[in-house]
Amino acid sequence: MPSNNFTIKQLIELDACSKCYECVRWCQAYEERKDDLVAPALRLRAFRAMLKAERGLPLLRRLLGGRKPDGDELKAMAEGAYRCTLCARCAAACPNKIDLRELWLSIRQELAERGLHPNGLNLARDAVRKQRNVVNYPNEERALWVDYMMEAPEDAYQRDRAEVVYYVGCVGSFSPAVQSIPEAFVQFLTRTGADFTILGAREWCCGFPLLVAGMRQEMEVLKRHNVEVVREVGAKTMVFTCPSCYNTWLNEYSVELPGVELLHSTQYVEKLLREGKIRLGELGQKITYHDPCDLGRNSGVFEPPRAVLRSIPGAEFVEIEYNRARGLCCGGGGDLEISDPQLAGAEASSTLAAFEATGADVIVTACQQCKRSLQTAKEKKGSKIRVTDLVELALQVLED
Repeated sequence: MPSNNFTIKQLIELDACSKCYECVRWCQAYEERKDDLVAPALRLRAFRAMLKAERGLPLLRRLLGGRKPDGDELKAMAEGAYRCTLCARCAAACPNKIDLRELWLSIRQELAERGLHPNGLNLARDAVRKQRNVVNYPNEERALWVDYMMEAPEDAYQRDRAEVVYYVGCVGSFSPAVQSIPEAFVQFLTRTGADFTILGAREWCCGFPLLVAGMRQEMEVLKRHNVEVVREVGAKTMVFTCPSCYNTWLNEYSVELPGVELLHSTQYVEKLLREGKIRLGELGQKITYHDPCDLGRNSGVFEPPRAVLRSIPGAEFVEIEYNRARGLCCGGGGDLEISDPQLAGAEASSTLAAFEATGADVIVTACQQCKRSLQTAKEKKGSKIRVTDLVELALQVLED
């Protein structure tokens, strides 16, 4: 079944693997499962063989011994492809600079078109189609978290026109475990005098869960709506506390909004700090930073959060051994919680243990999903380390 899911560059990259298996050494999913079809290099080899067997000339297939995989083999390949957080540690480690994350996305698109994706992803797709959010709650309740704040304005931070749009995202909007993050950020924006709005029910899912499921075509209606709403608001800046939303807007939306600056919340806080518009107060604790995969490796934002943390007087900042491009994944990405929640939890537990070994009092991250995953692992273990988001910490130490 030929398809157009792979670019010419990707077809070349499929043959560029030198079988050094460096990617396998850095794969946290393989470390937990030891499953050959989870291992990046072996996964790549299996799909390369499949595509060659299906697309090559018949005579060439016979000469090379190529054959189409049977149903059980295809199913096993699909299970391996979706037991992945798309964290891209493998891509960062690849000596041949193969863009493995983009290859995994194209492979998932190929599998989804064949109906080989996990059934749980159909539920996510249907939820987005019906409710415009991935958790299948009424989208009219997207800003319900504001009702639980002690001092919220009558307009619930929803204004018709504003200089800044704060795009909250599905997890921050609907997951009680991390709604403290949007609560903290709207308070931070208010205290720093920003002319901002949240979109409430006008905000629809950015499409990231569908993109990583291999269902890119499902994003188009979401993209058209979200872009039109931002244009109506007249915003010059968009800010995100969700790295996955930020990454999706950066790569999939930005061409539709020329002149609109897209910033992650860590970049926004660092910019205010650098321009002398805010000042942070004392914090007498040892802190460390967790690089969210979609913010760090996949969007290239490493230094702004560190600049903020290092500027806090009295705080002792320590780096974990694996940081920046080699940073550890929380286990919560790539729709892994839908396809294999046990594996997602195992990755979160291993990452938590690595951060505990730093001796830090606080793990600071910059992602709702990362905070939720690490917090769940912390509670399961009974760990004493505190897990917080950078915007929560910034609000805590913000001086008037």
